[in-house]
Amino acid sequence: MMENSPSYKDIDLILAEKQKIIEKLQKENQSLLKIISHDIRAPFTQLFAMMQLLDLENDDIKPSQRHYFDRMYHSLASGMEMVKNLHDIRSLDQDQISVVKEDISLIPLIEKVVQGFQKLAGLKSIHISFEKGSLNPEVKTDSYLLEKILSNILSNAIKYPEEGTEVKIKLEQRGEEIIIIIEDGGPGIPESEILMVFEKYTKLSPKPSMGESTTGLGMYLAKNFVELIDGKLEINNISDNGGLRTRISLPI
Repeated sequence: MMENSPSYKDIDLILAEKQKIIEKLQKENQSLLKIISHDIRAPFTQLFAMMQLLDLENDDIKPSQRHYFDRMYHSLASGMEMVKNLHDIRSLDQDQISVVKEDISLIPLIEKVVQGFQKLAGLKSIHISFEKGSLNPEVKTDSYLLEKILSNILSNAIKYPEEGTEVKIKLEQRGEEIIIIIEDGGPGIPESEILMVFEKYTKLSPKPSMGESTTGLGMYLAKNFVELIDGKLEINNISDNGGLRTRISLPI
C-alpha cells in the first residue's frame, strides 16, 4: 500500500460516517413525509369539506363568482390528491398497509368512485360513462385498496384529456378473472415512455391539460396496490391519435 493511501481502518471509518449521514437524511425525509401526509392533511380535509358544503348550497353563489369557486374547488382537490399520495407512499414504504379481503359487489363500488369524480370531470366538461352490460360480478378483494386504485386511475383519466372528452369504464369476464377497463380521451403516452409509467416519482412528457399538480406517484401506487390484492394492472395506447386504456384484472 502507498505511504499516503488511507488504511482499511480509515476507509471503514469514512464509510461508517457516510452511512450515518444517509440514515440521518432518511429519517429527515420520513419526518417531512409525515408532516406533509398527516399534519397538512387535516386542514386540507377541512377546507375541502367546507367547499363541498358550499357547493351543496350553490344557489347562494352568484354566476359571477362561480368561475372562482370552481377554480378553488379544483385547486383544493388537486392538493388533496397530492397529500393522499404522499400519505400512501409513506405507508407503502414502511409496510404499514394491511390487506383485508372480503366478498364485494363490484358495480356499487365503481359507481361510488365515479360519483366522487363527477364534480372534477364536470369542471372540464368530461363525461364519465360506466357500461355495466349484463355482468354483476362479486370479487373477493380489499375494497379500500380497490377504491384507491380506481381513484388514482380515474384522476389521471380526467387530468390529462382536454375539455369535452369522455372517460369510459367497462367490465369484462375472462375465465376466472374480472377485468375493469378504463379508457380516456387524453393524448396517450409515447411508446418510449410506456414502461416508465409505473416508476416512482416519474413525470412523463404528456402534461395535465389544465395545469393540475402531479407527484408522479399515482400509477406507481395503483400498481403496488393491485399487486397487494393479487391482481394485474396493464396500460396501452388506444390508437396513434391518443387515448389511454387501463386494465385492472381481479381474480374472482
